[in-house]
Amino acid sequence: MNDMAHCTSSDHAAVYGPWFTNSKGHYVPPSAIAAALIARTDNTRGVWKAPANIAVAGDLTLTLHFSKEVHGLYNVHIKPLNLFREFTGKGTLLWGARTLSLDTDRWRYVSVRRLFNMVEQDIEKAIRAMMFEPNNQPTWEKVRVAIENYLFPLWQNGAFQGAKPEEAFKVQVGEGQTMSKADIYAGKLIVEIGINAVRPAEFIILRFTQNMESR
Repeated sequence: MNDMAHCTSSDHAAVYGPWFTNSKGHYVPPSAIAAALIARTDNTRGVWKAPANIAVAGDLTLTLHFSKEVHGLYNVHIKPLNLFREFTGKGTLLWGARTLSLDTDRWRYVSVRRLFNMVEQDIEKAIRAMMFEPNNQPTWEKVRVAIENYLFPLWQNGAFQGAKPEEAFKVQVGEGQTMSKADIYAGKLIVEIGINAVRPAEFIILRFTQNMESR
C-alpha cells in the first residue's frame, strides 16, 4: 500500500487497495478480491461493465479506511486508486475502476481496456484463419462480414455506445481503404476497426495486419 505512489503508468494495469484480513487473521491481497469481483461482473454483465460499486462478500475486514476526500486527493495528485471502502448500510464496496494509463481519453477505465483486449484477441484469431486465402475482394468481404457479425451482438448487449450499429462500430478492409497495392503484393491483409466504447461518435481505432502467406 505504501508503494502505490511509485507505480509505473500503464494502459494495462490498475491499482487496488487496501489489504484485508479474514476471520483467521490472515492477510488477503486486494488484487485477489478485485479479480473475484471482476470475474463475477464478467459472468453477470460482461467485460464492458465497470467492475466497481460492488459489495465484498465473506468474512473480510479492511486493514485501512479511506474517506471520500482522501481518495479524491490521491486520485488527483498521485495515482488513480481503486479502493475498497466502507459505506453505511452497504458494507464494503469496490470504489473505482481506473487504470494507470496516461492516455485518459482512451484507456482511463478498466472496463474499456478489458473490452478492447477481448475484441483484439478474438479478431486476431478470426483473421488468422484467413491465412493462405487469396488476398482479394471476396476474402476481404468475408473478413468484414465475419467481424461485423462478431461485433453486432456485443453492441446489442450494451458493449458499445450508439443508437445504431453504424454509430457503434465500423469495419474497413480493402485496397485504397486500408491497403495499398504494395501491401497486397506483400501478402498483407490489413483491417481497421473503429469501436465507440466511450462517447457517441468517437471511435477508438484498432489496426490488424495478417500475413496471408508463410515466410
